[in-house]
Amino acid sequence: MVKIPRKRKTVCIALGVFLLTLTLLITQSLVREAAPIITANLALPDQDFRLHIDSERSDNAASHPAGEAAAANQLPYIGHVISDDNVTFRAGTCTPVTNVAFVKTHKAGSSTVANILQRFGISHNLTFALPNNKIHTYGYNYISKGGQILTPARIIPLGNGSHHGYNILFNHAIYNRTAFRMIMPEDTHYISILREPFSQFVSAFEYYNAKKSFSYKDKSILKAGNPISSYLKNPFKYEKRLYYFSYVKNKQAEDLGMSWHEYFMPAKLSTYLETLRADFTLVMIMEYFDESLILLKRKLCWDFKDILYIPKNKNENKPQRNFTELDHRRHERLSHLDYKLYGYFLKAFLAELKAQSRDFWEELAHFKEILVEVHSSCQKDTLFYTEESRWHAPFTLDREDCRLMQISELAALDLLLERSGVLDWKSKGRAKDERRVPDAVVGLDGVGLGQAVVQGHNIAKVESGIKIRLDDIGIERGLVDEIA
Repeated sequence: MVKIPRKRKTVCIALGVFLLTLTLLITQSLVREAAPIITANLALPDQDFRLHIDSERSDNAASHPAGEAAAANQLPYIGHVISDDNVTFRAGTCTPVTNVAFVKTHKAGSSTVANILQRFGISHNLTFALPNNKIHTYGYNYISKGGQILTPARIIPLGNGSHHGYNILFNHAIYNRTAFRMIMPEDTHYISILREPFSQFVSAFEYYNAKKSFSYKDKSILKAGNPISSYLKNPFKYEKRLYYFSYVKNKQAEDLGMSWHEYFMPAKLSTYLETLRADFTLVMIMEYFDESLILLKRKLCWDFKDILYIPKNKNENKPQRNFTELDHRRHERLSHLDYKLYGYFLKAFLAELKAQSRDFWEELAHFKEILVEVHSSCQKDTLFYTEESRWHAPFTLDREDCRLMQISELAALDLLLERSGVLDWKSKGRAKDERRVPDAVVGLDGVGLGQAVVQGHNIAKVESGIKIRLDDIGIERGLVDEIA
């Protein structure tokens, strides 16, 4: 055996270590150039990640300032930063969708979505289907409510007197597939948004000051430590048993067109859910608001700038209340349609999220970063500019862009009414094709709480026989300004 001198052996070992280190450095450099750097353990579709919704979460994900960690139990990539080194924007080959009907749901972040549609329509010079009501009157931002017929007469005609050719519908209107298709073009894409039912119920109860309204039935609710729990213990003390739908009961199901048929017949409910899924391009989930917007952008072939937002209609004065498991079970029995609706579309939404590619999650993280900068820029009244990325060309936001993002929905509606060019819209009254049902089957519909069973047929306007001034009820602000 040949012996190698100790000095030469040391040199060989040092040379080997050097070559190994050099090889590792070259490999890392190649990997860095091949893909964007992920600075956190991003959950990707090929990894085992948990999708979880906290049923007690009551904060609107759309109302959280961008850049803060989103609501607890969100997907684990929230707040992670992904660099945009060595990326370029590739213009898409698809054509942006310009015919969109947004079925608004109450207290589910829909005002923020409506603002996105308003800005898109204005920037693309599109036509809006606007409610044919006298301006600044009670509920003038509604095209139809529970129990009303949705007809072309409820919408301001275009300049040529026609009710055909609208591009965007975003105001409150109870969904009815036949009626909507009489108004919107054949190639319209339908979208909506849903919220976890208990948090939506709590938000509506507080927003509409239901405690004060229900005190006309039983004043003890005013002194209750938790008036919402008091209501859930005996809801029929405050609303008649015939009221299967109200502003605090099955409201999301009502907004999407459900009736007493679905309330009592599980087979019809199952069929209706399948019909809705076939009708809608996307049903967003409020607890996954930013994820929903990235999906919306991709499905409608919109630009990155189109989906930027500043949260709308956040209830800053909502008290913090504690609820028991019994409260949740009672509400689920009371509003079982909302739970079935939400559960069905949440499952479909999460399945679609899980199927997304790595590029989706990276765009989402980039979107959240841009939102932080946009919010800061608009608050400081400064010009915002961002360079191109994989997902967008360079763009700017000026003072007018910020103004339109921050404008209230009713102010935006007034702007669109003026923009429509209809000379006599200020004098318009309600449509003349409403029918009434006997006062005997109705209650406090005038204050926006009770709806009778007949509303499910979408053929009658429910009127209350009880004469109460809205300012006495203390709910006028909620109903007139209600834009979520």
